[in-house]
Amino acid sequence: MKNLDHSAVLRIHPTAVPNKDFYVRIVAEGGMPELIWLSPDLPEPSLTELETAIAAEQAAIRATAYLGQRAAEYPALTDYIDAQVKKASSDPEVQQAGREQEAAYLNACLSIKQKYPKGDKS
Repeated sequence: MKNLDHSAVLRIHPTAVPNKDFYVRIVAEGGMPELIWLSPDLPEPSLTELETAIAAEQAAIRATAYLGQRAAEYPALTDYIDAQVKKASSDPEVQQAGREQEAAYLNACLSIKQKYPKGDKS
């Protein structure tokens, strides 16, 4: 099973303790991971259970990948705060600069949301 890791096993047995109840090893570089079951108290997961858990883990990763991508590209929150401070100024020119800065900030955020839409639901 190419994508077998601890998280897939823990999805099946949430109370299992890695390196006590089981471990995942790779026999050779580039080799396939292998589950070594040690627990006398928990039943060893079946191949079907493991495949289902791996698929669920991969779907969860795909569904949330956009979060990190967006966070890496969003403009600094201080830019938005600075715009709000400018908008609160008594100087009309500074207020206008704040409105423009806020619009640019919001447009940048919306552009990033379009670039990285919410995750794959499949």
